[in-house]
Amino acid sequence: KPVSKGETGEIIIAGPSVSKGYLNNPEKTAAAFFCQNDLASYHTGDAGRLDEYGLLFYEGRMDQQVKLHGYRIELGDIEHYLLQDNRIKQAVVVPKYQGTKVQQLVAFVVLENKTKQPDFQLTKSIKEQLLEVVMDYMIPQKFHYVDLLPQTVNGKIDRKKLTAEVNPE
Repeated sequence: KPVSKGETGEIIIAGPSVSKGYLNNPEKTAAAFFCQNDLASYHTGDAGRLDEYGLLFYEGRMDQQVKLHGYRIELGDIEHYLLQDNRIKQAVVVPKYQGTKVQQLVAFVVLENKTKQPDFQLTKSIKEQLLEVVMDYMIPQKFHYVDLLPQTVNGKIDRKKLTAEVNPE
């Protein structure tokens, strides 16, 4: 559904040049492609907003935005600031749900120096450093220190697997 100017919503691409779907993947096609006002349309999964002049501003991926305690949070922003810490090699932040609502944020961290044993003091120090650059509601409540982050067959970090790990059914 359309949103007002200045309001964040999903970016939809529509028109005669939009593809008919994914090759040999009817499930993915059904989820992403649709017809709106007799125009072929595509759910990009990207968030954006229009300003008062009609300029489109990209705001990140929809699947990496969560709402926690009424605040919209871009998980990639938290990851960006975690990676500014020279002790951290890789970091991913995922939501932990209670029902359908985000209950807390969980960070998975690969340390640069594996000889350093992660502990409460390290987590406290990382949180304090984060607090200098992000709002307190953006600080992950839990940190899991891992040797490797799971990857998809395409070599990308498997966020779905990490999300499932903190949200067992």
